[in-house]
Amino acid sequence: MRTFYVFKINKNLAILMNDTPYNLYKTLEGIYMLDACNACFGKDLLDQVIVPFDKEKYNKAIYEINKDNDFYMKIGNNHKIINKYRREETEITVKNSHILVKTNMITKNIRNFLPMRDLFVCDFESRDYFWLSKLVHLEKI
Repeated sequence: MRTFYVFKINKNLAILMNDTPYNLYKTLEGIYMLDACNACFGKDLLDQVIVPFDKEKYNKAIYEINKDNDFYMKIGNNHKIINKYRREETEITVKNSHILVKTNMITKNIRNFLPMRDLFVCDFESRDYFWLSKLVHLEKI
């Protein structure tokens, strides 16, 4: 399973960094790697880079889009997609600063669950990053 952190990037920064996603990734990775002593500094920097999610609104939107999907279930702020035919297991958790996606398979269909603009996705463990709007296909089991 891979763990992806999905951030809604500040509109002006998204325009500036659209063609240079590596710089944006390194900024977010630097915040992610900060130790507890520098947490206040990291929070201030993160607030300049991202736009917070409205958890209640976004959880409701994901539910409304997927409530008729047989492979979908919702428990609190957790949304799960378990498709036994494709061997796909995906868990989406909406947080204030980011959306956490744990999955064994991610494809462009994930946009159905994340219907927002200027979303930047990072997998800090695999050192992978991309703009969600530019996702074609990514798979690793």
